[in-house]
Amino acid sequence: MTNGYSFCQQGIGVACVITLVASVGCRGVKEYRVDPVAASKAAMEQYDKNGDGLLDMSELRACPALLRELRAYDSSKDKKLSADEIGEQIQDMYGQGPGMISLNCTVSLDGTALSGATVRFIPEAFLGPEIKEASGVTNSTGVAALGVSPDELPKELRRHHLMRVGIYRVEVTHPTKKIPAKYNTQTELGFEFHQTNHVQSPTFNLVGK
Repeated sequence: MTNGYSFCQQGIGVACVITLVASVGCRGVKEYRVDPVAASKAAMEQYDKNGDGLLDMSELRACPALLRELRAYDSSKDKKLSADEIGEQIQDMYGQGPGMISLNCTVSLDGTALSGATVRFIPEAFLGPEIKEASGVTNSTGVAALGVSPDELPKELRRHHLMRVGIYRVEVTHPTKKIPAKYNTQTELGFEFHQTNHVQSPTFNLVGK
């Protein structure tokens, strides 16, 4: 297994993936844009339940990706997120323009690699409709290659698994094994990444017992 940013598992890094997709944009790659001001405002409207203009720890539990990345987003170090702090990160996330990357994730259940599981990366609604869901099915070693619907890609890229950078909630289900709700319908799993983040592919260690 290579890191989550390898392209076609041939060692091409994330920057090369973005360059490749951008280079064929005129041939069918769908452009997308995220307004950081509108997105951060929508995030506050969605999650700021007490109306104080900040997302505290209890409110962030409803947005697992932001909770996971609290330290990176929290420039004021008050363990809360403001619209400005969220907006700054979203601006950085999409500041280089639209791009797509390849990302793998690994899933285990009670310490054993979980094969045949469906993993869905569902974009946070506040990012708007342009960020599409990515999904994949884990293989015998518990690894899933995540990608958007092939319809989102030009024909020459449809054999590859590609997805958009963004802020996601993660859901894991299995056709025969019981997966607790905290990993799907009431998920506590989240993940976010920028075009320039050199983050290793995420590992989700589920506990079913």
